[in-house]
Amino acid sequence: MKTRPGILLLALVIPGLLVVLISLYYFGTDYDALIKAENYLEKLVKEEKPNERTLQFAYHRALAHRINVFADATWGLLGGVITAVGIHGLVMLKEKD
Repeated sequence: MKTRPGILLLALVIPGLLVVLISLYYFGTDYDALIKAENYLEKLVKEEKPNERTLQFAYHRALAHRINVFADATWGLLGGVITAVGIHGLVMLKEKD
C-alpha cells in the first residue's frame, strides 16, 4: 500500500508542479517581451510617417509574443490540473485507510 502514494507523487504531483513552475517562468519572460513589442509598435504608430513594412513586422512580432503568452498560460493551467489530480488521489488514498 505504500507504493501508491509514491506512484502518485512521481507520476502526477511532481511533474505537474514542474510544468507549472516552468510555465510561470516563461510566461513572465514572454509577457515582458510582449509589453516591449507593444510599446515599440505604439511608438511606431505615433511617428509622422511610419514605414508600412516596419509597422507590419512590429505588429506580427507582437502577435507572436501574444500567442506565446497564451500558450505558456495554457501549459501552466494544464500543469495545475495534473497536480490537482495527483493531490486528489493522495487525499482519497488517505481517506480509504
